[in-house]
Amino acid sequence: MKQHIISIFLFLFLFSFGANSQQQTTYRAETFGSVATGENTPFWMLQHNWGMVPLDANNFYIRGGVFHDQKINKDWSFNAGFDLAGSSPHVYGTVWVQQLYGELNWKSLRLNIGSKEDYISLLNPYLSSGDFCFSNNARPLPEIKGSIPEFLLLPFTKGNIYIKGHFSIGYYMDGKWQEETARPHNYSYEKNVLSHHKSFYFRFGNIEKKNKLQLTLGLNHQSQWGGELYQCQYEWVSNQKEYNVIDQPQGIDDLLRVILAREGSSKATMTDQLATAGSSWGAYLLKFDYKLKNSDVLSIYKQHFFEDGSGMGFQNFYDGLYGIEYKAKEKSLLSGAVFEYIYTKHQSGAIHFNYELDDEHYHLKKKGNGNNDYYNNCDYIQSSSYYGRTMGTPLLLSPEYNRDGRLNFLSSRIIACHLGVEGYFHPTLQYRLLATTGQTWGRYYVPFTSVRKGFASGLDLIYSCPKVKDLDLKLSLGFNKGEFFSSDTFGGGITITKRGTLFETKKGI
Repeated sequence: MKQHIISIFLFLFLFSFGANSQQQTTYRAETFGSVATGENTPFWMLQHNWGMVPLDANNFYIRGGVFHDQKINKDWSFNAGFDLAGSSPHVYGTVWVQQLYGELNWKSLRLNIGSKEDYISLLNPYLSSGDFCFSNNARPLPEIKGSIPEFLLLPFTKGNIYIKGHFSIGYYMDGKWQEETARPHNYSYEKNVLSHHKSFYFRFGNIEKKNKLQLTLGLNHQSQWGGELYQCQYEWVSNQKEYNVIDQPQGIDDLLRVILAREGSSKATMTDQLATAGSSWGAYLLKFDYKLKNSDVLSIYKQHFFEDGSGMGFQNFYDGLYGIEYKAKEKSLLSGAVFEYIYTKHQSGAIHFNYELDDEHYHLKKKGNGNNDYYNNCDYIQSSSYYGRTMGTPLLLSPEYNRDGRLNFLSSRIIACHLGVEGYFHPTLQYRLLATTGQTWGRYYVPFTSVRKGFASGLDLIYSCPKVKDLDLKLSLGFNKGEFFSSDTFGGGITITKRGTLFETKKGI
């Protein structure tokens, strides 16, 4: 199936060169190498790069991509991209396709087919600690996605109400990796799992045109469904562990149940029938943006995470990501800053017993919605991860760190503070600094024997060479200390990136 998907995407990419209209074809070539004192790459050198950097210390990668943008007329356009990468030993192998996609745009609507590094979160992609629901830490999934990629003004609202959002169906290609990782250690895993992801946002006001203040409300929802579940069970008679393989249903009716977060059908596992089809997680977003007199922007926001009805109903109200962001209009020594406080200890309470109550204790049903156990699911063991790397916030440490075959998240109850700052020492020299401190208690039912604490920092210095157009050199330094970030390590890396235009044609449209 993987080969057929790649063939379709490659055909769409090559087909895009055939039309006779305004078009531009660009390239990007990049190489990266790093060394570190510990077993792992420093935390903030590993994140915010779409899963490109291997976890193992002392690594490198190279990548090269070709990207085509084509404007057919004032309403229609087409984009395509092919991005190939190779590295020192990585969970993907040594060579893989990082991006392969085709996009068809009509006015404000877009249809995307393929794997693309498409960041849809409203949180800062480089300074934030990470969106709870969707960040830029993991390799992009192949998917079919329809979207309104930019905020679109709703008619008859006098320029005051805007919307954006997307709807996608995708496929997890990491089944073989899961099998090779979990099976030798007799842990459960999944293969051929499908994804569903949707988001929609409403924005009231527009600080870019007329308002001083704008308010954004949004919802982001992701699900895993279908596929085969390989559940390892202990056989008491033979004193051995054996796998029970369950084929999860994946028809149209099942997709509708996933979209609406309804309970699973009679063909699904009992967990799905009692709760919701597949594994679901999501987040609400509340964000205020205020334009200052010099046109700089100050924002405050809260992202509220949920994994079930108790979270959607705010029974875990205390949990969430609380942030404040400053964004300067002009390049300066301080052109952007983010401070965030992350709290996930509550989880609607410590106990979950809704499905185990007899008649005498049934009155307690609505008081037993706790232990949400973020990013963990008893059927879909990997939950919010792809090739072992989190698709959400990296502060709930990715399963890739486990190194013992387990594919679940070992920590879900944390408190953390995060600071991100960026600016320019010179028009050609940019810096970015990240610093995070945190504590984790593990999980309610599987707590750590002691609180794990830690600190992680990362510094990037990015030099844009004035004598060679579109050539960037980046020096990265990272430092971890404490068990919160797995282990102590210090390291550095260098990234060389070259962009350019292969050919371009301009015609009147």
